[in-house]
Amino acid sequence: MTQHTSSDAGTDSLVEEAVGTLRTFELTEYEAKCFVALTRLREGTAKEVSEVADVPRARIYDSMDALQDRGLVSVQESKPRRFRAVSPREAVELLEQECRSRLDRLGAILPRLGSPDRSTGAGEVWTMEGETAVSERLATLVGDADEEVLLALAVDALLGEDLVGALVDALDGGVEVTVGSPDESIRDRLGDALDGADVVETWTWWESVPIEPGAVTSVCMVDGDALLVSADAATDLPGVRKHRAVWTDSAEAPVVGLMRPLLATAIRGD
Repeated sequence: MTQHTSSDAGTDSLVEEAVGTLRTFELTEYEAKCFVALTRLREGTAKEVSEVADVPRARIYDSMDALQDRGLVSVQESKPRRFRAVSPREAVELLEQECRSRLDRLGAILPRLGSPDRSTGAGEVWTMEGETAVSERLATLVGDADEEVLLALAVDALLGEDLVGALVDALDGGVEVTVGSPDESIRDRLGDALDGADVVETWTWWESVPIEPGAVTSVCMVDGDALLVSADAATDLPGVRKHRAVWTDSAEAPVVGLMRPLLATAIRGD
């Protein structure tokens, strides 16, 4: 009876994870298993790969041909033929390049699909929820800034790397950036990251830190036009809360006119 050690179980788990991840890059199951097996062997014959990958011998050659076409495998025309996988670093770089090329193409195609005769509608306000979604929307709004960013932030969870990066890029691009927070740790982090920005203490929407349940978590206005307001919201699950936000990129939305003077006073002290 074959004994399986914890080390074997750990390796099997890693193999399964690697195969599953490779399949998201449009490799078939056999191709993914063959590449993982060949990575473990570094090089080998079809028989050796078949045994390690648990793939039928008859499917090894077509899988290797497909992997060779994608630059992931080299072939030695010996008898029997031998196969060699590129290094893990090279494999990741090749797959990353494929993804980047597809995303670049998608980025070129999608804007051409919008109807020139259909407007987005003046004054429309949208809703969204989820910590990641709200943080990414904040980063997107900041990334579109041309002149000014006013941001009030009360929770560190929304201060993702994308948002910090967007604020840094805005500053580098000559945008006036003012950030307010009641939380000293947030002010310290942004003060270190945003050389040249005004980082100030503000309590307009808050009474304490950590903030009370249901309180506003962020307010952001960009160029006096785009606006996002998020708040802490309870869920049906005990002890679980999430961020909900309303946002608009239209200066014609009434809420923008209402928030503009309040934000200027609350953050800049105008």
